[in-house]
Amino acid sequence: MPALSVLLVGDSKSAEFRYALAALGDGRQLAVAEDVETAERLIASGKCTPDVLVVAQSFPGQFSAAAVERLRRLAPLARVVGLLGSWCEGEQRTGRPWPATIRCYWHQWPARAARQLRAIRDRQLAAWSLPHTATEEDRCLCEAKSDATSRAGLVVVWSCNQAVAEWLCDACTARGWATVWLRPDWHAAVSGAALGIFEGANLSGPQQDQLHRLCELVEPAPVLALLDFPRIEDVACTMQAGAAAVLSKPVQLADLYWQLDQLAHSAQCGQQPQPNGAAGSRKEMEGRAPSRP
Repeated sequence: MPALSVLLVGDSKSAEFRYALAALGDGRQLAVAEDVETAERLIASGKCTPDVLVVAQSFPGQFSAAAVERLRRLAPLARVVGLLGSWCEGEQRTGRPWPATIRCYWHQWPARAARQLRAIRDRQLAAWSLPHTATEEDRCLCEAKSDATSRAGLVVVWSCNQAVAEWLCDACTARGWATVWLRPDWHAAVSGAALGIFEGANLSGPQQDQLHRLCELVEPAPVLALLDFPRIEDVACTMQAGAAAVLSKPVQLADLYWQLDQLAHSAQCGQQPQPNGAAGSRKEMEGRAPSRP
């Protein structure tokens, strides 16, 4: 199977995008263009024939819809994916998002991009391999297809919110895991955990200590942290507290299952779970955090 050709347009050195791109893995030919003009030259010269165009936008309006359309016309068969920074989180309400473009925020990318790009390479049906005219609803429905694989083991869910805890427990139970819910104010002992899920906000106040408590409670099982639209410094704090991976809320079930499967596989193989991105120290990440011009 030939390698998938990916052309990234934008600042690949920013903290958010470095974190995201670290999850691309092998089996892909990655070319990088700092701006649209460079990308146009690469495509027009034949030096790059992309299967996927990834436009990394740090803030709304950094790349115009017209510029993205020019790239689309040069590579009409390529999937166009917007890799979006934190400043773009409100763009769909207040800005002018690019039409007919898949949107993926930097904190969603590690759990989503690898399997979607693999499906495109293998010519399989997946959300990102749908026609350009597919809506976000179409992609969500595609991701909701049934998975007959049954899992096993105990998942410890740590949450202050009963409704969210019940949703997470139901989601895990539907795939074969046994579950137990713990609240921060409950003092309980748990043994034999396969995985832990920490559900919090942004790791402010006592939540970092709570995450650390959960990691110690289920050790050596890996812990997945679910946070509200995390910033890059939140990811650094989460890793320092002992989590093995971070997902953003609201979370798609497909992303949740994929990340839990990855952590469970690493644990079963006796491997140290790798963070789902390029983690550095908190000081390093904050120093590289993006600023809007």
